[in-house]
Parts: sequence; structure tokens; C-alpha cells
Amino acid sequence: MQGKRAGKSAKVAVLDEGARQSSGQKVYSLLREQILNLELAPNAELDEVQISREFGFSRTPTREALIRLAAEGLVTLAPNRGARVASLDLDQVPQVLEALELYERATTRWAALRRQPHHLALLERRNEEFAVAAATGEPRVIVEANWAFHDAINQACGNRFLANDCSKMLRGVMRLSLLAFRQNSAQLASYGDVIEQHREMIEAIRAGDAELAERLVYAHSDEFRERMKAFVAGVATHDFSLVARA
Repeated sequence: MQGKRAGKSAKVAVLDEGARQSSGQKVYSLLREQILNLELAPNAELDEVQISREFGFSRTPTREALIRLAAEGLVTLAPNRGARVASLDLDQVPQVLEALELYERATTRWAALRRQPHHLALLERRNEEFAVAAATGEPRVIVEANWAFHDAINQACGNRFLANDCSKMLRGVMRLSLLAFRQNSAQLASYGDVIEQHREMIEAIRAGDAELAERLVYAHSDEFRERMKAFVAGVATHDFSLVARA
């Protein structure tokens, strides 16, 4: 009898764990979308109680979602100060882009030397998904698909620390990318070239040509870096509004 009770308790515990993880995923997805769309402003306070009440979940999955977002660099957690949306310091953008350039050159070079067949298959799939995203003309969808493509390169580099840091830094500039899109929607017209550049990088990685792969990602990212620098240099505070959570 006790064995049956123990088995039943274990089953309930597993179900509860699954429901909790599902709730945490939902809170994570909702908050992440609001942060990337700038519905939640940089430095906005994230109150666990308020978020839990708003989304209809307990504080446990909310806390887990905040921890996960902090790991991606979208949220900052401070002892005795709670959680806040990560800052978006425009004056630091040139340094961020400079560091990102070095990260991407390293991960792409090593991907050419260390990639496995499943990495190449994933890169092909991610570029196909990017082409579909580009056809929608939706900046949020395009930026996410582009991140996924470059994350696939990072994961192929054979160094999980470097890969994770590079992907996290790319996450950090996603909000800036979306702001730039809002200022200049004409950028959407150039994505046929981006798809072809992705294909060239895939082929260099497939061929194991580290020198070419590094040159290609540098040229590919240079346009993005210049666009971001131009945006930061030209942006004025009255050009956009960042509204914190009420």
C-alpha cells in the first residue's frame, strides 16, 4: 500500500514539475517579447508579485523566468534590489560592437575547423528560416531569425564558453537593431544579399576554410556595425519613447 502511495506521489510530483516548467516558459516568453519589443523600457523595474498577478502564475515560475532572462543579458538581478530590464547604454554601443566583431570572427573561424555534419544541417535550416522571416517584412521576426543563424555558427565553434558569450552579446544588441529598424524601414529591402552572404559563410565552414569564413563574417557584420553606429550617432531622445511598466 505504501509503495502505491509513493508511486502516486512521485507521479504527482513529476506532473507538478512539468506544469511549473510550462508556466515558467510562458512567463519567460511573454517577458522576453515585451523586453525585445521595448514595451518594457531599459532599467524598468520588474516586480515578481506584479508580474505574477498580471500573467496569472505563481512567483516560482516568474522568478525562474527572470533568472533565465538574466542569463541572456536581458535582465539584471541585484541582491536586495530585485530585477530590472537590462540597460541600453547607447554610448557603449561602439565598444559592444567592437567586442562582438572579435567574438564572431573567432567563433566562425573555429566553426570552419571544428564543425560536425549536424552543425552544417542546422546552418542550412537556419538560413532557410531566415529567408522565410525576411519575406514577412517583420523586423522582430527577421532579427530573431538572424540571431538563430549566428547562434548556430557559435554552437559549431567547439567552445561552449565562447559560443554562449557571443550569442548572449548578440541578444544584447537585438533591441538596438529593432530601434534602428523603426527609424529606417528601408533596411528591409537588403535581405536578399544577407541570405546569400549566409550561404557563402556556410560553404566556407563546410569546406573547412577558416581564413575565408573569418573574412566573410567580418564583411557580413561590418554593414550591421556601421548601421548601428550611424543610428546611435543620429538618434535624438525625442525620436522614440520608452515607456516603463505602469
